[in-house]
Amino acid sequence: EYQRDIKRMPTHRDTDYVRYIVPNSTKRFEVFTIPGKAAEYQRKKGHGLGSALSILMVKKIYSSVKKKCQAKDEELQKYFGTKDTELIAGKILLHGKLKVKVYIAQPMIELFLDIIFAFEIIGTLYVLIVSRTLSHFLILCCAVVGLVRISMELSRTIGRYISRNFMAKKPFNNPLKSNTALRQFESQMWQLIVHTLMSGMELWAYSKSTDFLNYPSYLFNADQLLGDGSISDPIKYLYLIQLAVWFVTLVSLKFFEVRASDHHVMYTHHVVTIGVVSLSYGFKRYTNFGLVVFMLHDISDVPLDIMKILDILRLQGPSALYLAEIVYFVQMTIWGYCRLYLYPKNIIYYGVYGGLFMRKSPEGNTYWCELMKPGSHLYQSLLSKGKINEWKNAYNQDCQHGGGLCYRTNDMSSIFKISEKYQSSPVVYIMCAWW
Repeated sequence: EYQRDIKRMPTHRDTDYVRYIVPNSTKRFEVFTIPGKAAEYQRKKGHGLGSALSILMVKKIYSSVKKKCQAKDEELQKYFGTKDTELIAGKILLHGKLKVKVYIAQPMIELFLDIIFAFEIIGTLYVLIVSRTLSHFLILCCAVVGLVRISMELSRTIGRYISRNFMAKKPFNNPLKSNTALRQFESQMWQLIVHTLMSGMELWAYSKSTDFLNYPSYLFNADQLLGDGSISDPIKYLYLIQLAVWFVTLVSLKFFEVRASDHHVMYTHHVVTIGVVSLSYGFKRYTNFGLVVFMLHDISDVPLDIMKILDILRLQGPSALYLAEIVYFVQMTIWGYCRLYLYPKNIIYYGVYGGLFMRKSPEGNTYWCELMKPGSHLYQSLLSKGKINEWKNAYNQDCQHGGGLCYRTNDMSSIFKISEKYQSSPVVYIMCAWW
């Protein structure tokens, strides 16, 4: 019977349990519940949901669900005055707390995301085949899987050793003794490793490129149109590694990881990220934007990962010389500077908005759409090289918003003017206004 219960304990689809701590005591009791049902039981205070036992995945009372330790009858009698499982379960469900993030299945959302992901796989494979980098991508996926396994194993071994031998006594009390803490430590160490490695690669690739943060007019890649259409090797391999990391982590999220309440949020995040990176790589003109966005995000994630690791290890407060608190202020400074200052100012405003709607950049260079308009020097260069179709596609996609449905007026008296053919369409009007 015990072995049968073990098989029904939490899997990647069942993550709910409720913990009840006896008043004026440290004694705790827990029940393992059907996903989503415990929250509904508490919300309705048990009304209309039948017996409390119907909420339980396993109809037993535990002293620890995670350790699979069943509470003894004498303990139940002592603290609840009864051994009746139904009465005790009802009290725990009503007055206890949900201790693990609740995953509630959303089949339609899951199916919708699965369909988008399937199309992304097809689209990404097409882009990689056309660019002749599919074999590189597959090799990098295998390398990422290997890196994940190695980093997890090393983090588990080293973390457990440090926790047991150097942090066993107060005030740290062996912070990684529980499986949950150890699993969080492993996951966060992997995040730190990948963000650190990617930040180093991105800084190296940035050093081989133009200083785009100070010269945002160069973010649109005109060289890609004038040259042979290829992407520089540092940026190309950076994109392939990013795609490999996101594909591997999405497969892990979908099939292997414990599902939490934010499962669909994270699934959506990964799907959107893969789509944006694949499109940017496929169009090629936007890879400079991608380089800077990768760099700003990954660099600002490194101190965040360190802060989380210090928190898991309980290296906080006076006993740890306020180490976690110091890293927190460092992290907030770097995160705020990269994501709340450089990103919106240099990338979104001077990079994207300036490239589309301004003539001159702050450093005096000509912006993208001004550089691309008919009769310009870039236009004449592309015309002389027989690349008029490349110019037309780029100009329509970037400067005549909506692929020619809506476009800027030459005198800038109005940002948008809709093509006469579509002026009677309210859908196109709304789309152009939003764009």
